Amino acid sequence: MKKFILFLLILIPFNVYAVNTNNREEMDNLGVNKHWKINDSNEGNVLKTYSVDASEKVYDFGEILSDEDEKVIYDKIKNLSDHINMDVVFLTVNLPYTYDKVNEDYAADFYDYNDFGIDKENYSGVLLLRNSYENDPYFNVYLFGNAQLYFDFNRCEDMLDNIYDSFHSGNYVNGIDIFTDNFKSYYDRGTAPSMKNYIVDKDGYLKKIYKTPFVLITIISFIITLIVFLILKSKNKMVKSKLDTSKYVDKSGLNLTTVSDVFVRSYVTSHTRSSSSGGGHSSSGSSGGGHSSGGGRHG
Repeated sequence: MKKFILFLLILIPFNVYAVNTNNREEMDNLGVNKHWKINDSNEGNVLKTYSVDASEKVYDFGEILSDEDEKVIYDKIKNLSDHINMDVVFLTVNLPYTYDKVNEDYAADFYDYNDFGIDKENYSGVLLLRNSYENDPYFNVYLFGNAQLYFDFNRCEDMLDNIYDSFHSGNYVNGIDIFTDNFKSYYDRGTAPSMKNYIVDKDGYLKKIYKTPFVLITIISFIITLIVFLILKSKNKMVKSKLDTSKYVDKSGLNLTTVSDVFVRSYVTSHTRSSSSGGGHSSSGSSGGGHSSGGGRHG
């Protein structure tokens, strides 16, 4: 009987792409190796987040992929990651939800609390989430670090539209093929037009760069100075020097009887700065780190 069981185990192919999960409570800093601070407000989120081997890239918690599909998708994901020099993750779940933000928070925590992008500048990477929840299937792409500069909201929207039919029909290999081709193409085009004046800070947030036009300011300052100088010079020519001031003083003296302040008008200017970050948006999961995303798709 033991030999028969051993024989069956040999016949069963070992899946090298299986997800490894660990008990975070037994790890230093709960297994979070990035600079996020763990406190009372987010410790529960950390403990609820799977701890995985970041090298696996494909995490099929939703159990929607065959072993062969996982292998093919891993190869495509790894190839894209090497091409753009950022981390790339494909995550599937079967998570009941009411609001889309539940999906976003789950994806952000999964990326932030694992070692994705750990060796990249600003933890840069891309996470494609597929929630196979039968009442409302959903998918979206989330950008971290410098990936936000290449894949803005409009580019993400195009990509989500392009993979919709494949994901809706369950053909994930074809969907990932389109996904990786799209992202390679966008990366090769360089920074997205709407992100030209943005940088990413150490916490993953988009910051707009305000460039000072020094040459223009110098020219304008020179012109204003010249105009003022010419006006003052012209006025000075109309005044004749006179040492004797007696002709300009009333002999009877000067009698000031009334002093008054007259308030004419006041101007107050104010403006509200938009929280929009270029073509997309930047927000935070429970870690406090920033990220951007596409608009998401149901189906």
